[in-house]
Amino acid sequence: MAKFLRDEFIKNVTITEETLCLVNEFLSEREATINQELQRIQANQDERLVLTYIIRFDGRGYKLNDFDDVKKYYAQAKHVERVIFILDSAVSERTARQYGTHFELRLDNKEQNNTYIQVASDDSDAVDTAFCGLKEIIGNCTNKNWIVRSTWSQLLVQIFGVVFGFVLSLIAALKISPHLGIENSFVITFIFAFLIFSNAWGFLNQQILRFLDYSFPNISFSRKGKNVLHWLAQALVGGIVVALTLLIISKAFEWVGEILGAYISK
Repeated sequence: MAKFLRDEFIKNVTITEETLCLVNEFLSEREATINQELQRIQANQDERLVLTYIIRFDGRGYKLNDFDDVKKYYAQAKHVERVIFILDSAVSERTARQYGTHFELRLDNKEQNNTYIQVASDDSDAVDTAFCGLKEIIGNCTNKNWIVRSTWSQLLVQIFGVVFGFVLSLIAALKISPHLGIENSFVITFIFAFLIFSNAWGFLNQQILRFLDYSFPNISFSRKGKNVLHWLAQALVGGIVVALTLLIISKAFEWVGEILGAYISK
């Protein structure tokens, strides 16, 4: 089994074609350097490294040996789902990576836990060099999506939802209660409306969080002329957040207080 291993999940990065080219150049250099050393010491040919690529887009995937093909598919795809760089030895591939050397960079737009750097070898220097080199390249692509993808943003969505539901229930109670000839009609109508909203909010909350996850993905593949939908979605989310924040801070509580005060005074 390989003696040394380093791995790390990748979070909140924007990948361009230039980034992919830098990764390819780095791994190609690693491939040439290590294979030359193996040839010098006349090592087993099964220990030689071979660089391969996997790209999945538009519901189909390809395993490739030529990086030019990767760039071609990357440019023409409507939606890139996954790009993987694999620098592997025959020993590693044959033993399901229990032995030998393998370097892998996996970039997955769908699954956050399927996006990582993993490096393993019997040579600690080779592991450190490859891991740090890949991490530096990817580290330069960090974006601000973590702001929206944090647990704090989920809390804000929940708070905005509850406040919106409360105000909506008040409006419903004010509109409906005058037509009901029962005691405490306002309170009963408000509770009924808020219960309905509370049951619907569980579904709505999931859809909002899914929209945020789509608009601000963990791994974003940026391509010229192919990211209009994401830009529009991000602009829409930003506009909604700003509008709701200003509305709630400046108007909501004052308005609710006036309504409650008028009702109580009656």
